[in-house]
Amino acid sequence: MKDLGRRVIAYTAALSIQASSEELHKREKVSRVLKVKLLNDDLVEVGGPGLCFEDTKLLKAVASGFAIPQVLPLILNLKNSLESIYILLKIRQSLLSDVVNSEKVSLGLIAGLSGTAAFANYNLNYIKLLKEHRNEVVLFTVANSAIDIWFYFSSDNVWVIKSGPFSLNATTIFTFKDLSVAYNAITGWFDHLAGPAIGDVKISGNLPFLDKVGYISRKVQQQVPSIL
Repeated sequence: MKDLGRRVIAYTAALSIQASSEELHKREKVSRVLKVKLLNDDLVEVGGPGLCFEDTKLLKAVASGFAIPQVLPLILNLKNSLESIYILLKIRQSLLSDVVNSEKVSLGLIAGLSGTAAFANYNLNYIKLLKEHRNEVVLFTVANSAIDIWFYFSSDNVWVIKSGPFSLNATTIFTFKDLSVAYNAITGWFDHLAGPAIGDVKISGNLPFLDKVGYISRKVQQQVPSIL
């Protein structure tokens, strides 16, 4: 865990892309995961050799759906680059679907929580905020769905997310009432203060810890461009 300074925004966006691709890969919608890597000269590699963006252009690609990558790496690794671009398009297609379904909500939650984990790992303002809570395990779920997303501190000494069945027991559970409420949370339209009171969410466990996670999530939404 280290502070990435000004590069944390681009890296957070990149890690959200990686997490989204991993979820689509689990669902057998894409052939592989887009692993991301920070390079020198303010460059981010997406999906292995070939597809490489300047930090600012990666953020533009996330927000608008298009940005010009570095030309030379793309030409030298054309096949891999085109495969990576295809996967990026599949992620965007799923997230921008007109239907609010389980896949769309799951991808959105995973992308958002991946951003939260990135800030907790690489932004000095938030690294300290969760330091005392490293034994906590949060389960985010949606009622009447198969969506289970876990947020926890791993043996690699970083906060991570994982979807699906898990061997650890949750110390805190956050349950959205339905897919629509979860989607509102993803897109920034969820009232985190009124939600529990009106029954849009159910919460059990360590509420102070969950408040901190929610605070970081809102900061990510404010500072990091999103497809949604």
